[in-house]
Amino acid sequence: MAGLVLSVDVRLPSRPERSIDALAELRNRDDLNVIFILVDTLRADHLGVYGYERDTSPFLDQMTASGVGFADVQCQSTWTKSSMASLWLGAYPARTGVLRHSHAIPEAATLPAEILSDAGFRTVGIWRNGWVANNFGFAQGFDVYYRPQPARAALEVRRGNPSAHPLLGTDYDATEAALEFLRSYRNDRVFLYVHYMDVHQYLYDEQSGHFGTDYKDAYDNAIHWTDRNLGRLITAADELGLLERSIVVLASDHGEAFYEHGGEGHARNLYGEVTQTPLLLWLPFRLKQELVVESRVENVDIWPTLLDLLGLPALPGAQGRSLVPLMQAAARGEEPAPERPSDAQLDRTWGQVDARPLPLVSVIRGDLRLLWSQ
Repeated sequence: MAGLVLSVDVRLPSRPERSIDALAELRNRDDLNVIFILVDTLRADHLGVYGYERDTSPFLDQMTASGVGFADVQCQSTWTKSSMASLWLGAYPARTGVLRHSHAIPEAATLPAEILSDAGFRTVGIWRNGWVANNFGFAQGFDVYYRPQPARAALEVRRGNPSAHPLLGTDYDATEAALEFLRSYRNDRVFLYVHYMDVHQYLYDEQSGHFGTDYKDAYDNAIHWTDRNLGRLITAADELGLLERSIVVLASDHGEAFYEHGGEGHARNLYGEVTQTPLLLWLPFRLKQELVVESRVENVDIWPTLLDLLGLPALPGAQGRSLVPLMQAAARGEEPAPERPSDAQLDRTWGQVDARPLPLVSVIRGDLRLLWSQ
């Protein structure tokens, strides 16, 4: 049977052009959707919009030309479950308590999906990484939370990292599932969370496989493949008339190392190549030019920012801050806000059931990074 082909016939969305002053008006609207895209294992400096020399992300780069980009973003852990718990709860790992293999988000915690559901959103989460599965507490607040089934026809892909634990299907399945949800509920207020996984797997098709075959090449090929998936998703959402009433966010849980400090991969240390992630924000309107926030921000800030934009209740106990004031200041041309400390944490024995905890902490102050281990 012939393999499926991912369409690359994408165009940039046609949203109205507004100034950044329109940010303050968003909280008064009752029709806004949220499309939250998480690209697992995506380091910022391998995207064109962050200055990468390879053309790995043409769609993202063009989209961001009229959106908001955050130049320096730090995640709170380099292991997915711990990092995602911090992202969703707006709190550092020491507060979430999600540090080891068996840990889960407690039922008593309040997640963004619960706040959005209470506000009348239809909520769906589409994920392919088992560390964010239902049994770890990540499904709270979602009407539907599931891992998509592989497409019936085999998608011809290449896996550039044979050491990655194999997963069934590809991000094509996540894209198709997301589009089905958007088509079905296009007239409702929706919150869509899509967790892409093929960059983590170094997985790509022939059309994206033009950077080479070593580890870093395969990783870049996978980014290009994911960028095409994103182009299909965003273009289809625009054709459904959703983008003029949607906030779209792209983030990542952690980066990936290529022997900058002696190793490849992630979830082993807290150096910059694994803690620096992208954060891109597209509003229901286009800006005349990309707005870049130079101040250092963190993944714990993402949901305090989105809830602030929507005018919804804040996350209880959140340690992150809304980035709306930084966005407004950057638009006025003001100097970046004073740097605040940035913290990350990793239990290096997270996957060893009987091993004692072996904590590693990273603290960034200005241009200096302190790594402390027990």
